[in-house]
Amino acid sequence: MKFVYGYKTKENETREGCISAPSRDAVYAKLKKDGIRPFSVSLAPGFFNRLLSLGRRWLAIAILGVATVVLLAYLAFENDAAAPIVDTLESMTRRQPIGDAAIIEKGIRSGWDFVFDDIGDRFLASFAIPGVPAGVKSVDAEKLVASLSTKVAPSGDDGIEVRQIKSMVEGMKEEMRRFLAAGGSPKQYGRLLVERQEQEIGYYTRAQQELKSLASSG
Repeated sequence: MKFVYGYKTKENETREGCISAPSRDAVYAKLKKDGIRPFSVSLAPGFFNRLLSLGRRWLAIAILGVATVVLLAYLAFENDAAAPIVDTLESMTRRQPIGDAAIIEKGIRSGWDFVFDDIGDRFLASFAIPGVPAGVKSVDAEKLVASLSTKVAPSGDDGIEVRQIKSMVEGMKEEMRRFLAAGGSPKQYGRLLVERQEQEIGYYTRAQQELKSLASSG
């Protein structure tokens, strides 16, 4: 699992870092060995990182549950006569980014406003990472459609986190272009994004509660 930690330097400056470890205790042990005394340690953001925190015993069950929920959601959506089918490009676009967890967490909180000037791009970026609360929850439909006229491309100066989120946003733009071409509306697409994110967050919450209950009773 990945953890984010905060600490102070010898100059009393507050800094953040990211570290991979099997548990919080292991994080403290590793940092202590390096001469770092963190004042906070928390699980790095990300749906799949949180799933890992459930433990290996339940990981396979949780992954199977995610696949089942996503499949049922798509079947329900496809059966809605008023809504066109979303292309499977979605499954190749949205993902958990890798890199500096502090940058990823900052992007999630802000809607990636330090990466995108366009509000439409920021709205899409808020829904690019599965299972995390959106940083930008609403946008004017006309502004969202207008953002589709431009392509998002990484630049040579972009870090790995920014390159990934730009790639995901461009993929979601293509998804939305196909959605609109199939007869859908901007409002329907926005509603789909919200519902999809809420389903993922809701699944994680329910799964965590159930699996903890099973673990304590077993």
